[in-house]
Amino acid sequence: MRFWKSFFIFCALAVLVMATVSCGKKVPLAGDQKVFAGKWVAADGTFVVLYLDGSGDLNMSNTSVQGGTATIAGDVLTIGIGPIKKTMKITQQPKEENGGWTLGLDGNVYSRSPQ
Repeated sequence: MRFWKSFFIFCALAVLVMATVSCGKKVPLAGDQKVFAGKWVAADGTFVVLYLDGSGDLNMSNTSVQGGTATIAGDVLTIGIGPIKKTMKITQQPKEENGGWTLGLDGNVYSRSPQ
């Protein structure tokens, strides 16, 4: 009986910790960061999606996050949920070229998909 009580308490605490970690507070993109919003796709098919509400998705070779927290601090973009996250250096701010938008992350060029 004592084992099951301890086991139940342990499981309840584990679920509480996982729920707390996965529900990170999302901060909407600031005025000067709104240009980052949208789906950005690289030539190799990897992509990053940034939403105005401060959430984001990404799909890269060994990392996939859906509905994570997206933060832009200086020249660093981070998207993640709890311990699963990807931090990228912004090597080129979003800019419009030839009717399309490009963004540089970790030296790779991403193009914004049409809305």
